[in-house]
Amino acid sequence: MTPEEVAAATATPVGALGRSYFFADVVRETMAESGFTGLPGYVGARGGVLGDVTSDVVVSAFALFNPAIVEMGWNQTKEQGSPPDAAAAFAVGLGRWAADTFAHLDGLDEFAAATRTVFDAAVPMSQALYAGWRAMPVPDDPAAATALSLQILRELRFGFHVHALSAVGMAPVDAVVAQSGPQQAQMFGWSEPFPDPESLKAAHRQAEEITSARMNEVYKAIDASQRAHVAATVGAIAEIALG
Repeated sequence: MTPEEVAAATATPVGALGRSYFFADVVRETMAESGFTGLPGYVGARGGVLGDVTSDVVVSAFALFNPAIVEMGWNQTKEQGSPPDAAAAFAVGLGRWAADTFAHLDGLDEFAAATRTVFDAAVPMSQALYAGWRAMPVPDDPAAATALSLQILRELRFGFHVHALSAVGMAPVDAVVAQSGPQQAQMFGWSEPFPDPESLKAAHRQAEEITSARMNEVYKAIDASQRAHVAATVGAIAEIALG
């Protein structure tokens, strides 16, 4: 499998899996056990790897969200505990989700090893969330290690995508509307009126092409058989978790 093929095969399911596990019951329950509920279950869980920073740092890293909702979630995280503890609790919950969802799959050790090679080669450049998750301890359990790799892959591509959106001159709200529509923009904290999605499609396609090109490059760190295994494993997990 070529770098282009694995990048194309994994982009959509990795993003969709993230939307699934962040809001999975077992992850929410694990976060609550550590005292994190509500917005900190996402903002603190995802952003806690940045450390005990000001909300401006987290707003910048999240990029596509209305700053007010990120600031609110970050302040609530600090009220409920420390941001690093929120990220650690999320990582535990992520491992539990993996155990419940796909621990029976073969080849998880190989997947985790192949993706770690990708991460070792992909040096972060203005990708704070990717850098933070890349630095998280890798669990010994193969399923938990695989789930962590899914989260790191998600942040790796997200970081490249934010770079690409900036390169084509897309505002955050425009990027969300172009990709997912006005309803998703509202979920990200933005308010009407929204621009016509069709008027934004060309610029967004250009940003996606730039993002894909960057992902193609990082997958050159592993060989064709490893790339095929990464794609197959992501596909198998997505089939189980997303139906």
